[in-house]
Amino acid sequence: MKIKSFWALLIVIVFLFGGYGVYLVTGLPTSSNITETEITSKEIVEVDDKSVLIFYSASCPHCKIVEEYLSTNKSNLKISVKSLKIDDAKTDASNISLAMSKIQECKLGDDWGVPLMYYNGQCLMGDQPIIDFLNQQK
Repeated sequence: MKIKSFWALLIVIVFLFGGYGVYLVTGLPTSSNITETEITSKEIVEVDDKSVLIFYSASCPHCKIVEEYLSTNKSNLKISVKSLKIDDAKTDASNISLAMSKIQECKLGDDWGVPLMYYNGQCLMGDQPIIDFLNQQK
């Protein structure tokens, strides 16, 4: 009976944390290819009103689409773009903290995912909305 209770409790915890919580707890491996736009949590992110912040996960396929877009188009943009990895609670703690503050500012609650873009008090999610916004900044 105790084993059934344990597994039931474990399933409830996994359900409550969701995929992202389990991802943070287990520390799944991240991509080893780091892009030039990546800023680690050890760096202080200076955010001004003209900076676009893009929060991403190295294992996210939609994030890779935005990353590829930035690698070919970043030099053509009139605004500064900073990509911040939020994969690991230990190494990306400051990026995660910044992302959570921007999520609260945009009043997204629990309804958010990556890629997540923050700019001038507003948030966009998903590769295509982010790319559409960046295309307007050329």
